[in-house]
Amino acid sequence: MDSEHAYWEQWNAAALADQVRLPEDQAQADSFTLADTDTVVVKLTKEETERLLKQAHRAYNTEVNDLLLTALGMMLYTWTGHERSLIHLEGHGRENILPDTDISRTIGWFTSPYPIWLDIGRDQALSERIKQVKESLRDIPNQGMGYGIWRYLSESGQAMAQQADALHLAQHQAFAEPQVSFNYLGQLDQDLQNSDIRMSPYSMGSAVSDRTKMKYALDVSGIVTNGILELDIRYNGKAFRKDTVQMLANLLKSNLLEIIEHCVTRERAELTPSDVLFKGLTMEQLDTIKEQTQTVGELENVYPLTPMQKGMLFHSLMNAETGVYFEQATFDLEGHFAPSTFEESLKLLISRHAILRTNFYSGWHGQPLQIV
Repeated sequence: MDSEHAYWEQWNAAALADQVRLPEDQAQADSFTLADTDTVVVKLTKEETERLLKQAHRAYNTEVNDLLLTALGMMLYTWTGHERSLIHLEGHGRENILPDTDISRTIGWFTSPYPIWLDIGRDQALSERIKQVKESLRDIPNQGMGYGIWRYLSESGQAMAQQADALHLAQHQAFAEPQVSFNYLGQLDQDLQNSDIRMSPYSMGSAVSDRTKMKYALDVSGIVTNGILELDIRYNGKAFRKDTVQMLANLLKSNLLEIIEHCVTRERAELTPSDVLFKGLTMEQLDTIKEQTQTVGELENVYPLTPMQKGMLFHSLMNAETGVYFEQATFDLEGHFAPSTFEESLKLLISRHAILRTNFYSGWHGQPLQIV
């Protein structure tokens, strides 16, 4: 956990130095309750939702959250003019991060809230924004589960909280506190398709008191029911007018539809660093590898060399004429030989086994890599 603590400590320091408050319509005290909030709803059609869930992810190997958060980040950038937005996310806490722990025999969520930066970039193309958001989410260790441990249980987190108390500082002055929260709940009707249980059309009423203090000025939640994506934007009515939030809702929807159209119409899938097995590449470095190896074929993966492979490559480069590690077998075939059938068989074999499509690449800081 030490590396995670260091990650969150550095992240928090950077976020504190760069966080910007949302532009409120009317100034108000930080405290507001559930009774002060109102909600604006964004809905996609069934066709648009299906394109988002089933077609849009092929372009960049994304998940729903990647595209929804890109649309949200673009909305906030248009509204605030600030290309980096601080967002609160919630994980379900059921990730397999402990190899010897079986969580399949438990039920419910172990909610793990954590903050992130959405870095949209001032003049970036839409493709770059999607990839940037995707990679920033993949870079978060253990999908944010360690944030709460660092903040509330670690020595450094507790020391920061105690120091803030001693100086009579608010928590948001010691820890970066997002004003915007986002939570995608998924396809709740998916598990009910082959069940007699149905979602009730009736309201369950208030789950909490109207006097409950709220934490986020904008709280965006998404859910898919009956094949339709619905995004609810709950907002602080003491700080924002409804027409302002409706404008934001329209922006969010138009951004999301633009992203869906962009992804669906992409002719080829595009890899990003989190898609390859070799870790530590930036998007720029991966793009360089793609460009330098495009004559060989379309890039599928990048691997490090094994120690044995490094030794074999070393001897091969030292003496290209050596027969070490080079073995050849010949066979005599009897009967009719069909070259076209043999060629098709060879192509099928190559397509099935990645090792037969692998090349060595030595242009990455002098370190050889396997390129598929």
